[in-house]
Amino acid sequence: MSSMRIKSRENPNLEISAFRGHFATRHSHNSHYLDITRMKHEYGMAADAASILVQHYIYEKQIDTIVCMDGSEVIGTFLARQLSQKNLFSLSSEKNICVVAPEHDSNGLLIFRDNLRPMVSEKNVLLLISTVNSGKTAARALECIEYYGGTTQGVAAVFSALKQVGDIPVISLFSPEDIPGYVTSLVKDCPMCKAGQKIDALSNSYGFSPLT
Repeated sequence: MSSMRIKSRENPNLEISAFRGHFATRHSHNSHYLDITRMKHEYGMAADAASILVQHYIYEKQIDTIVCMDGSEVIGTFLARQLSQKNLFSLSSEKNICVVAPEHDSNGLLIFRDNLRPMVSEKNVLLLISTVNSGKTAARALECIEYYGGTTQGVAAVFSALKQVGDIPVISLFSPEDIPGYVTSLVKDCPMCKAGQKIDALSNSYGFSPLT
């Protein structure tokens, strides 16, 4: 599998690695695996990512809680800090913004334990997710937020193949236009499967496992 580094058009310090192949996830088949590990875990890159995403919410949306998916808590913490900084025009200025992550129960459902429920219930929530391909994981997270009484004000992502999930716009740092030849499809519609191309690896937000 070949790989390339993709730099952000808005900030060249931000980059992801794109591995080309035939990757199968739980909900989709993709022509690339996007490695955003450094952005999720490196202090400087996570801060730079948050500084771009925050511009889409700081003056337009009031945010009480950031719900983080796929290990995006470091970016979420910087995002909360920047949203809550003392700023005359920020709708969340000087707020004590919560950063939380749901867990999966034994049936695979997303839940918030009782100690976290007050941070979601009747709160204005920003959903932060690493990648959006089919949108099913994001949709499940939105359903979870609604179930616990939160109001989702936006969806932010490092990469998104979709412009919106349901009726909520997705703001992302990278899109398919940044990755030459990027294709994502539902399993039944996968052009690589139809062409007889074998699956190279199984992948999720933690990484990929080659099959050969």
